[in-house]
Amino acid sequence: MAKRRKGDRYQELVAAAARIFAERGVKGTLVSDIVKAAGVAQGTFYLYFKTKDDIVLAVVDQLVDVLEGNLANAVRTDGRSAAERLRLLCEVLADLASVPGTPEIVDFMHSSENRILHDRLVAALAPRLVDLMEGVIRQGQAEGSFDVKDARRAAWFVLSGLQGTELSGVPLAEMPEALNVSADLALRALGFKGGAS
Repeated sequence: MAKRRKGDRYQELVAAAARIFAERGVKGTLVSDIVKAAGVAQGTFYLYFKTKDDIVLAVVDQLVDVLEGNLANAVRTDGRSAAERLRLLCEVLADLASVPGTPEIVDFMHSSENRILHDRLVAALAPRLVDLMEGVIRQGQAEGSFDVKDARRAAWFVLSGLQGTELSGVPLAEMPEALNVSADLALRALGFKGGAS
């Protein structure tokens, strides 16, 4: 992806790209737009990125890092049941739709020509997310609110269901409700018999 990641210039370029993608969309953005917004020469861009697709991936990577941090914070929320934590994870995923530039990046990543890029990012993120989900499920087992034998496999199952919601073609604006429905289904699959979580 990036040729080199040293210094503030890399971050300035990524931040500028995220702003321009939010304003104009990925397709409507040229490398020259990004370098102008970052206040650097066009050649500087190519010290860090080979193509515009590479900087799109860098913006997505940054988004994934923020998402992972927000998900980890939701899991660490004190005083919440496992079912409440699972719903919080879904809310964090749903809130992604409100991040500026996300709809354009999501469209870019879901286009058929970028399927390999999408799958690569999912493959990198999934093991980190499964650890978070497994922790939630283990808590539910300890509370007696989840009835599953293998927390790790259950975590993969729940995350696969959430990914299925993402890939189902639900418009981003409708994603919060779709993820709420997915959370209901996940809780049932985990054997949750409690009231409203």
